[in-house]
Amino acid sequence: MNIREISCDTVVIGAGTAGLEAYRAAAEGGADCVLADGGRLGTTAQRSGELPASYLMNSALAVRELQSFRSKGLLIQDPEVETSGVLGMVRAMRSRATSSVLSFLYRIPEEKRLHGMVSFEDPHTLMVGDTCRVHFKTAVIATGTQPLITYEQAQLKNVITTNEFYEQEKLPSSAAVFGSTAVGLQLGQALSYLGVDVTVFGQRMLWELSDEEVLSCALNSFSSRFNLAVDSFITSIEPEEHGYSIYYIDGGKYENYLYTTEVIAASARIPNVGGLNLQHIGVKLTREGYIRTEPNTMQTSVKHIFAAGSVKGSVSTAQAEAEGRYAGMNAARPDHLMAMPETVNLQICYTDPVLAIAGRGFEAMKKWAYESGGTFIAARASFGDTLSGNGHHQGGILALYVDKESHRIMGAELCAREADHLAQFLAFAIRKRTLVEELLDFNFVHLTGEEVLSRAAADAVQKLTGRSGYQRLLQP
Repeated sequence: MNIREISCDTVVIGAGTAGLEAYRAAAEGGADCVLADGGRLGTTAQRSGELPASYLMNSALAVRELQSFRSKGLLIQDPEVETSGVLGMVRAMRSRATSSVLSFLYRIPEEKRLHGMVSFEDPHTLMVGDTCRVHFKTAVIATGTQPLITYEQAQLKNVITTNEFYEQEKLPSSAAVFGSTAVGLQLGQALSYLGVDVTVFGQRMLWELSDEEVLSCALNSFSSRFNLAVDSFITSIEPEEHGYSIYYIDGGKYENYLYTTEVIAASARIPNVGGLNLQHIGVKLTREGYIRTEPNTMQTSVKHIFAAGSVKGSVSTAQAEAEGRYAGMNAARPDHLMAMPETVNLQICYTDPVLAIAGRGFEAMKKWAYESGGTFIAARASFGDTLSGNGHHQGGILALYVDKESHRIMGAELCAREADHLAQFLAFAIRKRTLVEELLDFNFVHLTGEEVLSRAAADAVQKLTGRSGYQRLLQP
């Protein structure tokens, strides 16, 4: 078999969010680039990640809003909602959104755009499939992650992941979703709102939350909206003619039986490093299998190889894009490395209510205190049953973490209707090294969700100084 030999300055492995940004940055930096990818066209976020999940949740929330009319004094006579076109709509919207990505891909010359599984032969050579060998000076690995299917799930026929879910013609009549991850919670809740008989199995530690009061708020909110089985033990999953029989022991130690037509694996995602032969060339991995890099330059243990995006543990599309940009720039000019500016952690889970973390979460704060010798206070404020300009809040909580010595805001965990907006505001405040007193002094407009920030700040000042906000003004 004839093997095609290619030489380039930089090879980018992976055509997802981070990979495409790395290719763009490296090419703009003057590098002769090659892009290699073994998956389907389009980024994971757009094919089966946050983009289609958001479209699905948007339809689900429309149904939810229709059902809430009676509580607002409105009455609609016998509304019927037909959901057979939902997945078709999601695919259509997804195709429209991915058109810009495909347009960029097809502008790359065909000889520079390689498709096939990648494997390193040595630190400066890799194979793409069986027919192409690439000799390179620098490389960027941005291969992303893939859904994890457990051994038990793999023994079942037709178990699907989010990679396959959106390709179905119509919604299932019932489903068991395994995983209290962001995608598991969002998919399960959306299906429930759309009339699917769904049960989500997961751990009590929902998503990335670690603050007990925020966790309790989330558990109570979700449990009132859809079937959520936390800390349950699956004793058996038996295939039936048109579905599965699931036997499990719930958190209360009671035995339960569930029949479902579909099993969806959404427990975790694992880095796509299999087959790359990274250990052979000296690229080191973390204990969880992610590629280990220098924090701000994206440089791996092999100095001319960089990594970006979720394959190194990034948690958001925005972060992956920024990392890809700096990885590409540094790959183009490896003798003049640029450090990506330090960013504030911002994680958002678009459920109903929304979950969010800005800066450090509670567990991260405890780790910071242990490692630095610092101390912090946790201030909390409840939204209660209040009305804001954007709708009716039913519950919701904000936990705010403040450094005792400097009074700087360092992190927050939220469970609330508008948690995404509040978390971004707090992330900006953390980046600006805002003191909690500054937050208290700001006059938030009445009937907005931001008013809860004032209450949390007041609680923080009380715990830090022993005085209320009013006393603080009288006694400087």
